[in-house]
Amino acid sequence: MKTTPFLFAASAAALGLLTAQAGGGNDAVVTAVFSSVSNGYQRHKQPDGTFQREYYALANGKQAKGLYADPSIDQVAFPEIAQLVMKDLAKQNYAMAENAKSANLLLVVSWGTTVPWDDNGGGRAALDRTIGAMNAVTLTRHALALEKAAAAAGHPDLADNARGTAGALNAEAENDLIGQVLEQQMFNDMRMKANERNARLLGYTAEINRRDNASRLAGLGASYDDLIKDIEEERYYVVIFAYDFATATKKGERKLLWATRVSIRAQGNRFDDRLKTMLANASGYFGQYSDELIRQYHSGSVRMDDLQFIDDKPAASPAATTTKKK
Repeated sequence: MKTTPFLFAASAAALGLLTAQAGGGNDAVVTAVFSSVSNGYQRHKQPDGTFQREYYALANGKQAKGLYADPSIDQVAFPEIAQLVMKDLAKQNYAMAENAKSANLLLVVSWGTTVPWDDNGGGRAALDRTIGAMNAVTLTRHALALEKAAAAAGHPDLADNARGTAGALNAEAENDLIGQVLEQQMFNDMRMKANERNARLLGYTAEINRRDNASRLAGLGASYDDLIKDIEEERYYVVIFAYDFATATKKGERKLLWATRVSIRAQGNRFDDRLKTMLANASGYFGQYSDELIRQYHSGSVRMDDLQFIDDKPAASPAATTTKKK
């Protein structure tokens, strides 16, 4: 008997979806994947070693737009993303539920472009002003030293002139330095908050904390610096949140069971070209804990063809993506 998969907040019949095919190419992409589990969630294996099947409903978590218009992601609709997600979920024996009664997971798919810290030069200008204020304070200290030297050498007139100059400069320089330091701290706080937001969103937090140790202060911190560079640039991302279906639908509460996050740098890439690769690299971690941030290198290109309408039969799994840990 033919059955109709259950799509939460959208019907399966509405999925007029594209097919994506991998093609040859000389380009490459590095994806960053982090996956976590919570609230005691654990996958169980069957006697043949495969995971026990679990059923889900799929919901649109919406797109978060970046700073600028980007047709490569703005024109990719949820049904297109959902179809690719469904194919990769099937590889891990997750299946679309036929109805609400059979669903035990509510999967919410969110995607978008990060908004990194960008002060439009304000932070650099504030730093320059702070350095200038520090130099001014240094000049007042030189004037005070000159006063003492003149007095010690028996030149009271020179000492009086130096004292007057130092007094006028010192009050102004000290006040200016305090103001510039406070302004610089404000920019640093803005930068830190933006970095923290993106680190949580992309799953970088634990890895950054792990790399933030004495080794980077000794000139061995390339890995830490690379991570900070990642979260301070625009990145495309897809996040799949898995909630307990019954708790979400009956109590209106979201009990998170697992979450998988995958991202790539936006510069030099197109979201529509890289989406299939991103999901393929992340799919092996669906419902599992990755232990660390996984950076994967993929060679080749991905092409998205014209939209095609498909029925509700399970789609064939795409060819496996060859990856290796960087």
